Amino acid sequence: MDYLFYLIIFLLFFCVPCLFVYFLYWILKKSNRKKTGIIASIVLVLSFLLFTSYIIFDDLLLSKSEAREILKEHQIVLNDDFEVTFNQSGGFRDYTHKFELSISEKDKRTFIEGRIWDDKPDERIQVHSQLVDRYEGDTLRANYTNGKYIYSMYRPNGKGIVPTFVQISVLKDTNTLTYEEILD
Repeated sequence: MDYLFYLIIFLLFFCVPCLFVYFLYWILKKSNRKKTGIIASIVLVLSFLLFTSYIIFDDLLLSKSEAREILKEHQIVLNDDFEVTFNQSGGFRDYTHKFELSISEKDKRTFIEGRIWDDKPDERIQVHSQLVDRYEGDTLRANYTNGKYIYSMYRPNGKGIVPTFVQISVLKDTNTLTYEEILD
């Protein structure tokens, strides 16, 4: 059944634009404006290719300023320079975004010392928890350790809108910060 879904997506994303470009060219050619048809077709094809390449290579385009802004939403400030070592996002039904940063020892200590850490996670904050209304209520936050320092945030976004789950972790033995966001 999933193959039908992907076939429909392919037809909508690839075949419909191709047919549109062809018919635009054909209409302009029939109205004795062949050069205009060629130029319009080239512009549309190049625009489509740029858009497609942006979607495909979006994972490679996470800038340091974007990473800083995302972390700033969770009151995490990186003062020193860092490297983006991994970035991946996507999903049709459940959107996920995950990136890893190689941070300085000073920023790692700032992340750890700026919070009170529990030994176990708050069960209400888990993605598929039955203990909390998925769509209404307050934003839940928790800080706990489990081989790494983990900050978790669960935010209901209202009736009919998927909730947001964010987990930011720093490994105890390395300076790797991992950000994971799930819209489920």
